[in-house]
Amino acid sequence: MRVILAALGLWVLFMVPARAADDPESLYNAQCLKCHGANGDGKGHAEMKIKPADLRSDAVQKLSNEELYKSIAYGIGHKEYAHAFAARGMDAKQIASLVIYIRKFAKTSKKTE
Repeated sequence: MRVILAALGLWVLFMVPARAADDPESLYNAQCLKCHGANGDGKGHAEMKIKPADLRSDAVQKLSNEELYKSIAYGIGHKEYAHAFAARGMDAKQIASLVIYIRKFAKTSKKTE
């Protein structure tokens, strides 16, 4: 019985972080929020030497999904700081989910501005 409980405990321990890593909001909060801000305005960290992109902006929102994907995954299009999250262990599904999540900033920013 102890072996079963221990195995169940390990399963829960490893499955919860895996699910959180696949949730685009959790992924954004863990990887993007500190620079791009909670609402994507690029004001996440006041003392930054670089100015993060405003994810709500037309410049970002007019990028194709492929361009946005490449920007997140490989840092393509970044002048000051290349993300290259693919090289940091983020998989294609996670990056694609971030693209969809970032698209929501355009919809919500129009309502709040």
